[in-house]
Amino acid sequence: MAGIWDDNELTQKENIEKRSWHDEIFTKEHIADNAKRRWSSYIKKSSHFRGGIISWKPTDNHQIEINYRVAFRASSGHACNASTIKNGTLLPGEGSLQCVEGCSDTITTMSYYCTDFSDTEDWTSGTNSVKYNLSASSNNLYTFGFSSCCWIPLVEGSSDWKMRTTANLTVRQDTGKINSSPVSAMQPVVRFSYGCDYTLKIPVSDDDGDVVKCRWSKLTPNDECGGVCETLSGSYLDESSCVLTYNATQSTGWYAVALQIEDFKKTTDTVPFSSVSLQFLIFVANSSESCASRPILPQNIITDGSILHSSANKIFNESIIARSGAATLRVTAIDTVSPIGMIKSALFPFGTSGREWFVTVTWTPMKSQIGTHLFCYTAVDNLGQTSDQTCVTLVVDEEPSDTVVLNKDCNAFKTPENDEEQLSIFSYYI
Repeated sequence: MAGIWDDNELTQKENIEKRSWHDEIFTKEHIADNAKRRWSSYIKKSSHFRGGIISWKPTDNHQIEINYRVAFRASSGHACNASTIKNGTLLPGEGSLQCVEGCSDTITTMSYYCTDFSDTEDWTSGTNSVKYNLSASSNNLYTFGFSSCCWIPLVEGSSDWKMRTTANLTVRQDTGKINSSPVSAMQPVVRFSYGCDYTLKIPVSDDDGDVVKCRWSKLTPNDECGGVCETLSGSYLDESSCVLTYNATQSTGWYAVALQIEDFKKTTDTVPFSSVSLQFLIFVANSSESCASRPILPQNIITDGSILHSSANKIFNESIIARSGAATLRVTAIDTVSPIGMIKSALFPFGTSGREWFVTVTWTPMKSQIGTHLFCYTAVDNLGQTSDQTCVTLVVDEEPSDTVVLNKDCNAFKTPENDEEQLSIFSYYI
């Protein structure tokens, strides 16, 4: 009879329905599992930003050269090694630099030349520049920046990053020229030990000789920092000296620091000529060692805050010594923030104390690199503790100046790979 099933037909129908139900559940679970795996993979791949800086200088009337440095997790598609640096390989980067106020263009994709990397900490850092013509506006103010996702998971703040730099192309009354922004440089990752007090000096330099101040990037009125606005609770920033003090007693983990570096004609001025975005990471970790056991940088030829002159197409060659903070510890790396093309040697022992190591940096600046460059370095030990950062301004002159060859006994080292003495050659700043 129509509409009535016999037992065999009913069993067959039930089995079909069961299989259909089972397949549906399996498919949903399979899709959910795949979604979880894809999301996990996305998070792993996306939590890769390690900070950067965007600065600028004028080249012509309403044309500027924008300089940017970015850092990423190396294993997220940003691999770099000594050959990458030596060969001057342009890495694809990701995202684009956008003009967001005063214009609305995509300025450039964020490709970069790798300058520094850390296998241990899994980061790559590099820099690039682009010349950009700006249309005249009523106030000559322009803001450009870089934004995307994601930071590494943070103790405070959220994952989105946003960097904003402002340029004023008005001709200055005091100099008769368009302003150049200040510049800065920081390691992508600064490591602190839980329970210790730290004083972190933000290195700054300004070609116009302006007063330079530092402030926290703000969410309002114009978002300068995305998910990491003022996310280092318990810290204090001295805006006039650009010194950050911090007692690392909040929580262990990752923190992002977002600052604006600004230049003024006088210390009492409140409106800056320009505002430069600087962002980097701080990692707070537990340590069984005392706070005084950090690596130190003994007196090197390169001293913090010094100005060294070199010339285009001339070799700059310098050795950097680092010392462990305790006899039971050892220096495992000297991390650098370098200009394009600077080559760093492997790490070698120095002397007979068993506590000192050195690297040699070699650089032959090109004519396109005439101007000022910040070069910074930090020592790292086997516990991940870091020394204070030392920074020097390297000035590349167009014409060779009188050079001084230092006494080789002061800073001439032999490496196992090369028995020839490495001589430090640079010009004194007068």
